[in-house]
Amino acid sequence: MRKRIHELTLERLVLREPNDGRIRAVLETCGDGAVPSVRLSLLDARGEPAIVMQVGDDGAPVVHVGHPDQGVTVTISPSAVDLWARGSVVASVRSGEYGGVVEVADGDGRVLGSLGSR
Repeated sequence: MRKRIHELTLERLVLREPNDGRIRAVLETCGDGAVPSVRLSLLDARGEPAIVMQVGDDGAPVVHVGHPDQGVTVTISPSAVDLWARGSVVASVRSGEYGGVVEVADGDGRVLGSLGSR
């Protein structure tokens, strides 16, 4: 006879390769807000985040392709797609109730060109 688990309470779930191998994914709650955020990190073979999906304490979903804190990354939210390099947004496509805008910036985040309305 099999027993069923109806509920399991966890703050962090770590998925490893077989035989106590490398960590490949982490599902966790984080933050210290009234409603903690939930984050799923899929890790590459070196253990670095390859894709990070997060629902923040404000309920907004965000997907990071690449390490969210360094290097080149793409951040996707409900209203924007941002391309990051060295800590600055270098290209952005944003939308809102009055239209959208495409912006291109230099490596320091200074806008070089803009197309559309804000």
